[in-house]
Amino acid sequence: MTFRVVKQLYPAPSSSVVSGSTINDPAWASRNMYIASSSDMQLWQFDDESDANSKAAELSGSDSTNRFYKVVEI
Repeated sequence: MTFRVVKQLYPAPSSSVVSGSTINDPAWASRNMYIASSSDMQLWQFDDESDANSKAAELSGSDSTNRFYKVVEI
Protein backbone atom coordinates (compact mmCIF):
# COMPACT_ATOMS: atom_id res chain seq x y z
CA MET A 1 0.00 0.00 0.00
CA THR A 2 1.02 3.59 -0.56
CA PHE A 3 0.21 6.48 1.74
CA ARG A 4 0.17 10.12 0.66
CA VAL A 5 0.33 13.24 2.82
CA VAL A 6 -2.25 15.83 1.74
CA LYS A 7 -2.54 19.49 2.74
CA GLN A 8 -5.63 21.39 3.83
CA LEU A 9 -6.61 23.64 0.92
CA TYR A 10 -7.78 26.56 3.08
CA PRO A 11 -6.79 27.23 6.68
CA ALA A 12 -9.58 27.18 9.24
CA PRO A 13 -10.99 29.26 10.67
CA SER A 14 -10.68 31.97 8.08
CA SER A 15 -11.99 35.47 7.68
CA SER A 16 -12.67 37.94 4.93
CA VAL A 17 -13.28 41.66 4.66
CA VAL A 18 -16.55 42.76 3.07
CA SER A 19 -17.36 46.47 2.76
CA GLY A 20 -14.82 47.31 5.46
CA SER A 21 -16.18 44.74 7.94
CA THR A 22 -14.31 41.59 8.90
CA ILE A 23 -16.43 38.45 8.70
CA ASN A 24 -15.09 35.40 10.55
CA ASP A 25 -16.06 31.79 10.05
CA PRO A 26 -18.35 30.50 12.79
CA ALA A 27 -16.72 28.17 15.31
CA TRP A 28 -18.42 25.10 13.79
CA ALA A 29 -17.13 25.79 10.26
CA SER A 30 -14.46 23.49 8.93
CA ARG A 31 -12.32 23.35 5.84
CA ASN A 32 -12.28 19.67 4.91
CA MET A 33 -10.84 20.05 1.43
CA TYR A 34 -7.33 18.67 0.99
CA ILE A 35 -4.91 18.65 -1.94
CA ALA A 36 -2.02 16.33 -2.70
CA SER A 37 0.19 18.87 -4.42
CA SER A 38 0.37 22.19 -6.18
CA SER A 39 2.99 23.89 -8.28
CA ASP A 40 4.98 24.92 -5.21
CA MET A 41 4.38 21.87 -2.99
CA GLN A 42 6.34 18.66 -2.84
CA LEU A 43 4.42 15.40 -3.20
CA TRP A 44 4.95 13.21 -0.12
CA GLN A 45 4.31 9.45 -0.55
CA PHE A 46 5.37 6.60 1.71
CA ASP A 47 5.13 2.82 1.77
CA ASP A 48 4.84 2.83 5.55
CA GLU A 49 1.83 4.49 7.22
CA SER A 50 3.75 5.46 10.35
CA ASP A 51 6.33 7.32 8.23
CA ALA A 52 3.52 9.17 6.48
CA ASN A 53 1.87 10.07 9.81
CA SER A 54 5.19 11.36 11.15
CA LYS A 55 5.65 13.57 8.09
CA ALA A 56 2.08 14.88 8.31
CA ALA A 57 2.61 15.81 11.97
CA GLU A 58 5.91 17.50 11.13
CA LEU A 59 4.34 19.52 8.30
CA SER A 60 1.27 20.48 10.37
CA GLY A 61 3.51 21.73 13.17
CA SER A 62 5.65 23.88 10.91
CA ASP A 63 3.09 25.35 8.49
CA SER A 64 3.03 29.15 8.83
CA THR A 65 -0.56 29.29 7.50
CA ASN A 66 -1.80 26.93 10.27
CA ARG A 67 -3.10 24.39 7.76
CA PHE A 68 -3.45 20.75 8.69
CA TYR A 69 -1.98 17.77 6.89
CA LYS A 70 -3.39 14.26 6.91
CA VAL A 71 -2.57 10.85 5.46
CA VAL A 72 -4.68 9.09 2.85
CA GLU A 73 -4.20 5.62 1.43
CA ILE A 74 -3.93 5.53 -2.34
